[in-house]
Amino acid sequence: MSTFTQYLAESTKSYDYKIKIVGASKDIDKNALETALQKFDLANMSAGKTTPIMTQPLDFPALSNEQVTIFDVTTNYPTTSREMKEYLSDIMRIPATHIVVRKPNEPTEEYQAQMDVAKKSEYANKLHDIEYKDAPKVNAEDFHSTKANMSLLKELLKDREANALNMEVGKDNKTQELQSNEEESKPSPIQAAHKGPVKGNPHPAKGK
Repeated sequence: MSTFTQYLAESTKSYDYKIKIVGASKDIDKNALETALQKFDLANMSAGKTTPIMTQPLDFPALSNEQVTIFDVTTNYPTTSREMKEYLSDIMRIPATHIVVRKPNEPTEEYQAQMDVAKKSEYANKLHDIEYKDAPKVNAEDFHSTKANMSLLKELLKDREANALNMEVGKDNKTQELQSNEEESKPSPIQAAHKGPVKGNPHPAKGK
């Protein structure tokens, strides 16, 4: 059985939500929103903070180039984000694609907070810089022009001529080497005379 203290704590407990509606603050009927939230025993509702126009608004991936107005809401009656979204979409005639309800501690909210911090970093500024001024300058003609193609062709011809020359030099060296080996293996006429008669062939001067 609940004690009086527990009952009092439960009765005074509040629930926070973030209601995100596509559009500028001036285009949203805040009185109608406040009236609709009375179903959940509304305790507090902020005036609404409108973001700048974003190419891809967070929580609205199907939309582009839109502003989003965010209301911080506190209720005394609990409900789910989905239930509140469906109810507000129906009662205020807002397309389901143009309204999102989240709780402050949802993982998506934490992720978006981290993204906001990252956008302000020096690295993000460089990543969003399309020209990236710190990058080295590159001349497109060096890679895609006729001049570049001719230069590449000249380099290929040079390599081809160098390979052909190396092959010719290799052939000449091999020919010279073969000739040298033949000369070394073949004795001169004087050396042949001093060696004497070959076996089986008597000396021509002998016996005369």
